[in-house]
Amino acid sequence: MARDFTCAAALFIIAAAYFVLASGIGRSALADEVGPAGLPLVYATILGGLAILLALKTLLRYVITRQQQASAEPEKPRAIYVLGRAAGTLAIGAGYVLLVNILGYWLSLALLLPAMATYQGERFSRRLVMISIAGATVFWVLFVWLLGIPMPQPWLGPFE
Repeated sequence: MARDFTCAAALFIIAAAYFVLASGIGRSALADEVGPAGLPLVYATILGGLAILLALKTLLRYVITRQQQASAEPEKPRAIYVLGRAAGTLAIGAGYVLLVNILGYWLSLALLLPAMATYQGERFSRRLVMISIAGATVFWVLFVWLLGIPMPQPWLGPFE
């Protein structure tokens, strides 16, 4: 909004200066009915009118959006709800940390991604499972193959 008002004010100042300069154009014996300042004065008037219209449009849009925001202001979530959501996210992350050394990096990540997505409101579906498998694979390739960072392998117990 401030940018539009700034542009409108700058346009109006330019229009006013152009109008003053165009008004100073003298008449000559060769001038027609409009005169040499006729077209510049029309340009200055149109530019000033556009500046005023831009300022009015900006003001009107501001008033309308303020009314819409006031009437549709969402209720702020309660602190207990926010803390509960944070605790759930923390619990999923803690579960990942506990399982990564047992299940290995790839499988733990493949389980973490859909768990976090469904907790955040995504519907559990075949698409989400495929995205989780692809995401875990991409991260595993990135860290293990490309960057050479060793990741936890599955713990196989007595079968190792």
